[in-house]
Amino acid sequence: MNLNLRGWICSLIVLAICSCLSQCANIVPPGGGPRDTLPPRLMGVAPKDSSLNFSSKQVVFRFNEYVELDNVIEKLIVSPTLKRTPTITAKLRTITIEIKDSLQPNTTYTFNFGDAVKDVNERNPIEDFQYVVSTGTYLDSLQLTGKLITAETGLPDSNVAVMLYANLEDSAVSKEKPLYVAKTKGSGIYRFKNLKPGTYRIFALKEEDRDFQYTQPTELIAYSDSLVHLTENLSDINLALFKERDTVLYPEEPPEPVEEEPRSAANKKPARKPKLQASAVLSSGKQELGDSLVLQFNLPLSTIDSSRILLQEDTTFKPVTFAFHRADTTAKNFKLAYDWKPSKPYRLILPEGFATDTSGQAAKADTIDFAAKGLDDYGIVKVKLTIGDSARRVLPADTGYQFVVQMVSNKEIKYSGVIRNGAWERGLVQPGEYEIRVLVDTDGNGIWDTGAYYRKPRRQPEIVFPIRDVINIKKNWTVPVNVNL
Repeated sequence: MNLNLRGWICSLIVLAICSCLSQCANIVPPGGGPRDTLPPRLMGVAPKDSSLNFSSKQVVFRFNEYVELDNVIEKLIVSPTLKRTPTITAKLRTITIEIKDSLQPNTTYTFNFGDAVKDVNERNPIEDFQYVVSTGTYLDSLQLTGKLITAETGLPDSNVAVMLYANLEDSAVSKEKPLYVAKTKGSGIYRFKNLKPGTYRIFALKEEDRDFQYTQPTELIAYSDSLVHLTENLSDINLALFKERDTVLYPEEPPEPVEEEPRSAANKKPARKPKLQASAVLSSGKQELGDSLVLQFNLPLSTIDSSRILLQEDTTFKPVTFAFHRADTTAKNFKLAYDWKPSKPYRLILPEGFATDTSGQAAKADTIDFAAKGLDDYGIVKVKLTIGDSARRVLPADTGYQFVVQMVSNKEIKYSGVIRNGAWERGLVQPGEYEIRVLVDTDGNGIWDTGAYYRKPRRQPEIVFPIRDVINIKKNWTVPVNVNL
């Protein structure tokens, strides 16, 4: 019995030791150190940066770690521009430039990679990585800086090409590549370095084809009314980007008709034609005060007789007079304009046959009951405007222009109005968040007008000041807004 007990105890001890050993044998991955956030470091370049009398066809950069190129064809900017794009390759810790063009004598060249050079592991970029050489005996050193904004919003735009031309003809921007190119940053700031003294025309282009030429009707352009006389470093050469309207140089061709493949008669199924129907576009089931009622059809109309439409107001449903017109070019949407009374009920009676679609189908009779919103559903905005000295420096000469407040939501101007005696007030503002802009309305038409470069008369776009603070409008609230340009 003692022997059995002793054996049983020995077995337990062996099992305990095995269990302990198995737990000790668990593999635990080593804890990692802090994440690498440093960009690659340049260890050397041949020929050296800022070399004079440069004539090499190859440049080799050596880094302290493995590197790669990110979209280098898009990001590399060579100034002055080259006819043939250099070949750029990355291998292990080196990047090599193969220059295919003949370089001009006595010229300073800048190879700007932007953030295209990154390490392989964490892809940390080198910001504004540049290489500068001269084919002459000295480096050009003049600089030119400024800021670019989108004219319609007053906000900066990034990655827009800013260009300098030695050819001073107006058409140079459409006929040839620029001499120097820079790109705007997120703040809209651009900077040219290592420029040669001279007189230039300056343009900016936002384009998709990257040919640095103003040739497409979809492209946005900016230009300076004055030539740039570069004899010393210049700053505050600011530009406003805009899209020309109806640019006659580039008429849009009509789209080619799309031919459908014929189907055999056996496979054709007669399509069920939907019935012509109308509906009222309401906000939460109610009509917005101060706005038109949108009457929406499911099919485009060929005829509509608005005189047969009946609008009745209040519980007595007394007929009222309204204005009626198209809302757009689809022939589906129409606006019924009326001075809606707060919280009042309305009835819209659509008689049979008052409208027909393009196939001749007549609309069925329908009645739409709805109510207008109340005053408590809206907020009030009160704007007071003051103009600082910095704003006065960029305003046009005073020729009787006016200031217009724009309230913007989801990139759409919801409300606008002219500032009188430094103030503007608007009621019936739908609750929500809005940005405030102030338009310098030089022609007094109450809306922003784009610029023109090729169309005559040539003009700059109207100036817009964006006010960055977002205001929050709530029901039955009055929100004061102090705007200092």
